Order: sequence, then C-alpha cells, then structure tokens
Amino acid sequence: MRRVLMTALATAAILGLSSAASAAVTLTDTTGTPLDNQIFGIAGDGTTVFGSSPNNDGIANVTFTADTTVHMGAGFAQINDATPNDPNWFSLIINPDLDFTDFKFSTQLVDDGTIEVFYLLAGGACDADNPACYTLSAGSYSADNNNLNKLLSGATFDGLRLVSSAPIAFFEVKQMTFNGVTGGPPVPEPATWAMMLLGFGGIGMAMRRSRKSNGRLLQIA
Repeated sequence: MRRVLMTALATAAILGLSSAASAAVTLTDTTGTPLDNQIFGIAGDGTTVFGSSPNNDGIANVTFTADTTVHMGAGFAQINDATPNDPNWFSLIINPDLDFTDFKFSTQLVDDGTIEVFYLLAGGACDADNPACYTLSAGSYSADNNNLNKLLSGATFDGLRLVSSAPIAFFEVKQMTFNGVTGGPPVPEPATWAMMLLGFGGIGMAMRRSRKSNGRLLQIA
C-alpha cells in the first residue's frame, strides 16, 4: 500500500510540473504590430470606461478600471488621465470579456518611473474587476514619457493590471491588442500530453500491482 501511495504522489508531482511548465508567463519588448483583436475606444469619462473589439461596433466588451477618473477617446483605444495638469493615475485593470493568450499594450508615464504588470490566470476564483485578485506579477520595467510597447504572454489570462510607482503617474495607455480564446479551454501541448499519459500509466501499474498483492494475500488466507 505504501508503494502505491508513493507512486501516486510521484505521479501528482509529474502532472504538477507539466502544468507549471506550460504556464511560463513572460513580459517582453515588442513592436506595435497588432494581434488578432484590436481594442477600440467607446468615448467616455469615469473610473470605469469601455472598449470594443475587434470590429469597433460599439459593444462594450472590454472593461478598464482605473484608480482615478480617466478619459477614453473614440477610435483606437487610448486612455488618458482626465486631469493631465494634476496627474494622479497609478493603476489600470484591463479586462476583456474573452480570455486571452497574448496581450500587447503601449504605456507612457509623465516622468521616469517603474511599471509593474500583474495578471489573473483564466479560471481564477475571484472577480477580475477586483484589484486584490491580481497577486501574480509578470515583472516590472522602467518607463518614461516615451511610448514603450510590451507583450504579456505564456498562459491563458482573464485580465491584467498595470501599476505605476508613485509619485510618477501614467500619462496614457494605448495600442492594446490581444489574441482571444474561444471554444473552451486550450488544448495541452504535446509535451504536456506525454507527461499526463506517463502519469496515468504509473497510476494504472500501481493499482494493478496492488490488486495482485491483495489476491495473493487472500489465497494465503
């Protein structure tokens, strides 16, 4: 029985490693070439503004939640602080209705500072509009008053959050595009399938040995 338990635990570890390996989140420099879904703006002011994607049809299917009043213009989505002469915008949650595997964006600060990028994986137990949900960080990078293009990738995401280090505030966030996920959960990679089959095979062998051992004990009895 002890051998069966150890085999099962080893199999669980293999499956856990395969899942972790398939979710290596990265944050990298990129070009402005758009991904499949381009986010367009639905003009408005407030702490929550909306975008539409991919056809600019006016349907609010991307939610932007900021820590202050921000402005979004019509056309290709561009979010600005509603009080540019007194900037106090340090956080933005970006939450498309679709889960996504890649997300491109461009940021600009009012001066030299640091931006942290947090993400919420698809299937998370909490509401993507709640800032407390974003507990995993993809990293941080230095920024200034120039446009910097970044790419978040490596997993299936529900949303992301950009945080600027006070007192340096955001000037704008724009050029947001993503690759959406439709039709159910993503298919595991071939390497993941191989690890899963190996693990299930180990469980089957352990159970077969256990049944044989129990049969011998019954015959002896």
